Amino acid sequence: MAHPADVTLILCSRERPRLLRDALASVVSVTSPDVEVVVVDSGSTTDATGRVAREAGVRTVRTDIRGLSIARNVGLRASEREIVVYTDDDCVVTAGWLEAMLRHFDAPDVGVVTGRMLDHTKVGSEQAYTHKWRFTDVADGLDAGHGALMAFRRKPLLALGGFDEVLGAGRELAGAEDLDAFCRMIDDGWRIVHEPDSIVHHVFTRVGENYRELLHGYGLGMGALANKWSRIDKSIGRVMLTVVLSRQLRKAARALPRRRARARAELAMATGIVRGYRRGSRLRLDGKLFVDASRPAPIVLSGGPAQESDDPAGASNAPAPLSREGHTDAR
Repeated sequence: MAHPADVTLILCSRERPRLLRDALASVVSVTSPDVEVVVVDSGSTTDATGRVAREAGVRTVRTDIRGLSIARNVGLRASEREIVVYTDDDCVVTAGWLEAMLRHFDAPDVGVVTGRMLDHTKVGSEQAYTHKWRFTDVADGLDAGHGALMAFRRKPLLALGGFDEVLGAGRELAGAEDLDAFCRMIDDGWRIVHEPDSIVHHVFTRVGENYRELLHGYGLGMGALANKWSRIDKSIGRVMLTVVLSRQLRKAARALPRRRARARAELAMATGIVRGYRRGSRLRLDGKLFVDASRPAPIVLSGGPAQESDDPAGASNAPAPLSREGHTDAR
């Protein structure tokens, strides 16, 4: 049976110390102190991210190479526990979130458990929640969950190479790294379960042009993901491209009559899917991972304490237990 002591919770953050402080405060308030918490500083230009983590009494490691997937892999390598759980620095966890996820790992074929994300402004007003809960086909990974709350068996994810570092926030193909990991875990024979009682509240919402750019980046990643699978298995890739592109066009059509800005954002994602598919075709594959031929330049802090780079052999701050104090600003 999985226990909190089997878990490392990984939060990747870059240049958002206030949001990170609130995220860590929520973790401290409702999560067992047996859980190891690791904050990965994803190439921040100041030491603010590391300082917030140290103030919270949690372990911090750093990569000088920005990119969400790169940071997630640094956290993955920094853990030695059986289960790694990821949430985002702009989310706060809710009571019972971890226990609801852990019970599914009692089934030996479950490799991933995902949770539910709610916009914090709509909590209490949401409609009845319906969602498929079991995912066993590779293309099912598209709907298995999202990076805001996801738990993996660590060793299988490591064996598959972790997250594809060409995909995700901070890179040109700025999305679908979470879905890609789900698809590869399913392809490796693992089952994914979605747990609706494991909930985080999303507290940072983009609007206007920022939202359009966000969806366009997601689309680029989704298109590249579909291209990857079209080269691994044509039938799977064809299904993926058809699903994601038709879904976005329907969303845009539904929004067009009354919400033109939303329709433009959904169309931007559809455009991103097409462009991402073409961009993916120009990338080499190493197994089921894209080859990272244009890795970002390092961002090296001047002064401040030394922290771990994306080299797993680098130095790191010693682990510390979760603090139960010093969070008077918690939500």
